[in-house]
Amino acid sequence: MLNREIYQLDPQQNRLENNGVAEVKDDQSAQALKTLRYELQTFVCDGEYQAGLDKILSAYLRNLGSQHEQPGVWISGFFGSGKSHLAKMLRALWTNQPFNDGVSARDIADLPSAACLPVTAS
Repeated sequence: MLNREIYQLDPQQNRLENNGVAEVKDDQSAQALKTLRYELQTFVCDGEYQAGLDKILSAYLRNLGSQHEQPGVWISGFFGSGKSHLAKMLRALWTNQPFNDGVSARDIADLPSAACLPVTAS
């Protein structure tokens, strides 16, 4: 058995749309949306990613009914640890980024059933 045979997508047949670098910006061009769709399709939301999303969204939901301002979020980690990728996925899922074919971010990403994403963006 070859290593590439254990992956869902054969690495020799599939190119990384983002070249391994997530860019968080307000780009709605066709290429940017194509890259975002790819990132959502290949997003693995478990481990520290799941814990990070849960921590951020739980804090937001806890503070909805209070008179306090929402707390800020600080994403920290080593170079290449996925900080920008987490921020980009959080943004796309939070706003439920729509695509031209009528599909939205939450339709594309394979999220754990316990993900506490808001029903609508505020």
